[in-house]
Amino acid sequence: MTVTTRAVLVVHPEAERRTQLRSVLAGYEILEASNREEAVEFLKKGTPVLVLTHPDPFPRLLKDLERHAPRAIRAVLCPRDNVRTHHSLVDVAAAGHMFFTLDDEPSPALRRSVLELLELRESERRVPQGTLEARFVADGTAFRAELLDVGTGGLGLRLEPSVRIERLTPGTELEGLQVFRSNALVLRAGHATVRMVRPLRAQEGGGFQLGVSLEKPMEHTRTTPTPLLQDAVRIRGLLRRAVRAGVGFGLRTHEGNRLVDFVSAEVHPEASRLVLREQTRPGGLFHPGDVVQLCLDFGGVCHVGTTAVLAVEEHQVEVALPRSLSLHHRRNSLRFRSTAERPFAVSFDSPFTGESLYRPLLDLHTGGFAFPFDAGHEVFPPGLVLDEVTLHLPDGTRSRCRAQVQDTGQLTISDENGGMGRPRRCGVRILELAPEARTAILDAFIQARCPDARDGSELDFPDIWDLFRAAEVRFPDYPYHDGPPQEALLSAHKALGNGAHGLSKAIVYQREGRLYGHISGLRIYSKTWLSQHLVVRPGYHRHESISQELVALAADYAESLEDVEYLRALWRCRNRWTSRIYGAIASRLERPGLSSLYAFTPCRLPVDAALPPPREDLRVRPAETSDLRWLEQHLRETEDVVRLRSSDLVEGEMSLGTLGGRYNDAGLRRSRTIAMVEGREGPQGFVLMEDSTPGLFWAEWYNAFSLVMVEKDAQEADAVRRALVTHAVADSARRGRSTAECLATDADLSALEGLGFHNLGKVMEFTAHRRLVRDWNAYLLAVFERLAANPRGTVKLDDKDIAA
Repeated sequence: MTVTTRAVLVVHPEAERRTQLRSVLAGYEILEASNREEAVEFLKKGTPVLVLTHPDPFPRLLKDLERHAPRAIRAVLCPRDNVRTHHSLVDVAAAGHMFFTLDDEPSPALRRSVLELLELRESERRVPQGTLEARFVADGTAFRAELLDVGTGGLGLRLEPSVRIERLTPGTELEGLQVFRSNALVLRAGHATVRMVRPLRAQEGGGFQLGVSLEKPMEHTRTTPTPLLQDAVRIRGLLRRAVRAGVGFGLRTHEGNRLVDFVSAEVHPEASRLVLREQTRPGGLFHPGDVVQLCLDFGGVCHVGTTAVLAVEEHQVEVALPRSLSLHHRRNSLRFRSTAERPFAVSFDSPFTGESLYRPLLDLHTGGFAFPFDAGHEVFPPGLVLDEVTLHLPDGTRSRCRAQVQDTGQLTISDENGGMGRPRRCGVRILELAPEARTAILDAFIQARCPDARDGSELDFPDIWDLFRAAEVRFPDYPYHDGPPQEALLSAHKALGNGAHGLSKAIVYQREGRLYGHISGLRIYSKTWLSQHLVVRPGYHRHESISQELVALAADYAESLEDVEYLRALWRCRNRWTSRIYGAIASRLERPGLSSLYAFTPCRLPVDAALPPPREDLRVRPAETSDLRWLEQHLRETEDVVRLRSSDLVEGEMSLGTLGGRYNDAGLRRSRTIAMVEGREGPQGFVLMEDSTPGLFWAEWYNAFSLVMVEKDAQEADAVRRALVTHAVADSARRGRSTAECLATDADLSALEGLGFHNLGKVMEFTAHRRLVRDWNAYLLAVFERLAANPRGTVKLDDKDIAA
């Protein structure tokens, strides 16, 4: 059976050209529109995978695409010689919009370009005859699955509802994947990874569908092609955005052994030139006609392109705009250079000669570092283990670590080489790193990325609390008053603010001694990091984008924690700006198996409120081990797998044992208890009651409870809810809470309001896998760039609305 062809929407005013495009794209479902209005009608009915449009309606069509088809690929048919159109598209790209440009001449080359955009497989997908079974191992668990269909590049599998689907998230490698017909081997995969996972409806047979990508064995894949950006419009737009963001540019000499940094740049698209300026003279490194490499780091990606030097003056160099840029997505985006202001160095004894060596570091991050060595008499072969390395930190302290040499290469920066005859660069992977060294590296990264940001634990907490008071951000448990802040907040700030425990981190934005912004992160579950307590001092800060800087820094910090798998953000729906912006970004980042968008409504009730007694036949008791297994299976079948994994609602973590142990080591607490109501035919409902040290999360939603109803609309559902709520309120009272709070679903609200709970307004919870952090920051940066480029726009940026 052939997979249904995806639709391509063609928007062009000329009927003849639309007919030509249809013939070029024969074999694909083509939707034709002559103008924007007709295109919108198609968009309202369905979502095309690609929108191929004439340049004239494209700028206005962008708003419709954002609304109706935010994930559709956008491509503009751009005439070769139309300079005005070319420049207008550069303006659109520079505003942060993502799209591609294609030659408007219908030809086989255009068809190839479209196929590359769509990444369509040329082979059909077939339903096999008879029953075939796939067997594989993932995350230490053996699985068996029914083969649904097969194609050249992958398989479709169906798994039973009872499987541990949380172990099969996209990107998971399937070890030893084999397909059998009875006991006869049909297929043995060299390398297989999960591409997609989704639940199947009852009419589809139930269970889960698993999309598996088949690739050549890793030993046969020596290199991975580097992504290449060849679209002139997108290149110019990228360079303009980078200039506006103040990104540093560098030029590498033709020999590849020196990289000169420039402090400012200016794009001249009409002349196809980029002007780079620096404070000191380049020293005769560059001359007109030289072929050089242009390098810039932007959005967590290193861009490198070959270009030519056009002119050289005392303090500037003019180069041609590169025709292509290679994109290098760094494995760890927190790499930064060691400088005179933040000097890092290492010392160790050579494993071969015993010679004591001291080396200043070239650059570093929490996973590794690089230092120079003299290839004339020193050897550092890849794989060499350095068991005892002393890391010299900027504050004068030292820390021990273990490391292993990864590779060696050209020394590519213009630092002094210390008199080395044949200077080379040695890249090292850190095997063990002490917490104090990790903290020092991360704090140095924050300073390198944003000079006005710093470790929030260095500030007195009353100064931070005054910032929240000025922004009028309120929390029910911690009202403002004339005295000092609540003791619970002070204690939490002292215990976790510096990030040494890996449980929390506070970052502040301070300029000329005045505090302008604050954000912190909190490990709310064993592998989930929450971005929280974001606030910016009231005033006009659009041109500085303090909020974007803080959010990006917090995400980068969380990404550096190797044991963090998910990042979570919360925002109140009543904050219209936040809901609009972050909701749009969340929709663009929707990835089944990698992200989750969930809504809940906090509802509060004083613990001394009079509640009607529950029915005598609805007894609430603590959940036992067998009950938890039943709950785990129920959640697998009814809830999103990302939310289960990111909230520790999986086997062995229901009571937050791993997380609680880490908090206990820090002198704090974090736990979850579960109770249930059992009926004649099994469980009717559960209540999950969480407990944490007050002051870790100021809204105290991790001192609240939530309900899991087996049948939400059953006749006895509200009676079961009342019994579970009464039990949870009593538990809050026993823990010394003055109020009980329920994180309610829409189905719970009626029963809770009937018991007197106060509705605090709906909250959105967005959870994303760490591999989406780069995309999140890229979308966020694009939003703030558009705001900065449109200072008189209709969207009012109110920074206190961002506080969640």
